[in-house]
Amino acid sequence: MTARAILFPTDFSGRCDRARDRAVRLAQRWDARLILLHVRLTPSDNGAGDESLEQARLETRLREEVGEGSIDVEVRIASGDVADAIVQAASEVAADLIVTGLSQRDELGDFLVGTTVERVVRHASSPILVVKHQPRADYEQIMVATDFSDCAQAALETAGALFSNARFTLVHAYKVSLEGLRGKEEPAAIRQVEIATELGEFLQRINVPAGVRERLEINVDYGDICAVVRDHVQSSGADLAVLGTHGRSGIVGTLIGSTARTLLACLDCDILLVRRA
Repeated sequence: MTARAILFPTDFSGRCDRARDRAVRLAQRWDARLILLHVRLTPSDNGAGDESLEQARLETRLREEVGEGSIDVEVRIASGDVADAIVQAASEVAADLIVTGLSQRDELGDFLVGTTVERVVRHASSPILVVKHQPRADYEQIMVATDFSDCAQAALETAGALFSNARFTLVHAYKVSLEGLRGKEEPAAIRQVEIATELGEFLQRINVPAGVRERLEINVDYGDICAVVRDHVQSSGADLAVLGTHGRSGIVGTLIGSTARTLLACLDCDILLVRRA
């Protein structure tokens, strides 16, 4: 599987440059159609003639974002709520991937880290790629957080299909209840046996390319999911972290909340958010 349509929303600010370059790079690699979307927060109050001129100006500016090249480019202008416009555009163009930058201040970034994230994640079926770094190469080392749920399975399968040439590490974090009262050695040993069983069942049901399965590494570590994932990204040099959005616990338990905001802020790599189908 490769993406056939990539949606890139932009507000023309400098922080969109890295996401734009990654979107262009992916479109070139996959021979995909790149849809450039700009959302005006309010519709124009000018007459029909001025409105047509403004539309044409924005469309020209969108095309100038990527310049002349070999990829198939489509431009779209929308008005109103940014999250709603992105969800609608993704549905209309059947986007296989939404590529965006990250900001905690403006409307476009707010759809990922603010109050509108819930609507986008729950209503846009497309995976969302949050780009933090200037792309200099294809993704080579990918970390996938898992709690062995169907959502984590969808996250791994999606990333494996999109980036099948990369190396993958499956990361699972666990804790032991009441460890402060009983100590953690015996309960931890019991939990490790349970994890081994769950991991085996998870690996049996995943559907990924043969090369991905052969290169897949496993990392099970004790601790808080945020700390475990962050430390693994730092130590492994992962350039992409993959997170599901509706699992059973931890980061893949729900993307809406402080855990997601913490990881989006602290992970020093790009992040792929995958919603369970």
